[in-house]
Amino acid sequence: MSNTNFQRYERDDAFFYKELLEENPNAFTFLYQQTHQQCIPFALTKGSEIEEAEDILQECLAIFIVKLRNREYTWQANAKITSYFYRIYINQWKKQIDQKSKLPTLSLQQDFNQYKDEKENNFKETEGEISIDKVDVGYENHEREWIFVQLEKAFRTLKEDCQKMLSLFYVEELSLKLIAEQLKITEASATLKRFRCAKYLRESFKPKNQN
Repeated sequence: MSNTNFQRYERDDAFFYKELLEENPNAFTFLYQQTHQQCIPFALTKGSEIEEAEDILQECLAIFIVKLRNREYTWQANAKITSYFYRIYINQWKKQIDQKSKLPTLSLQQDFNQYKDEKENNFKETEGEISIDKVDVGYENHEREWIFVQLEKAFRTLKEDCQKMLSLFYVEELSLKLIAEQLKITEASATLKRFRCAKYLRESFKPKNQN
């Protein structure tokens, strides 16, 4: 992007909004750079890891694009676009922190990685039922058994499209770009879908004290 475009987007929010509506790649590049400078330091100072902070930023970009396309967000002269985006980021960061506090010690991604690595040893699936042969050390046996069984149950409650999305991302470890190509959707839509499906799984994966 040229310095001229940078400067015009920075001083002319109305023009910046118009370029975003037209989905000009330069406008989205500028939005990403500006919000990255603003949002990532916020998350890091609150104790988030850099990868987590950037994941939330990608989620917020997808959310913002959807709001933009649906005209749920329209530019107002008294509020900068980046300020509006920053509020989205703070809200999503708070939601993620709340969700993490409700999960067992293992994170969702760790659960999926262990589920992938140990599925053949730990599970036998017959007619939709699961039996557990053994559980490796690390957690107490009954704790790991409970985690895997509950994760599998929660996964089975998801709609088929969400199961496919999470399997492609966490088990096959495909990039969101490749997933978008497979599902024939945009990368932004794939990003949003991944977070939504992960949220549905978290909501179904209840801690013991809620059972």
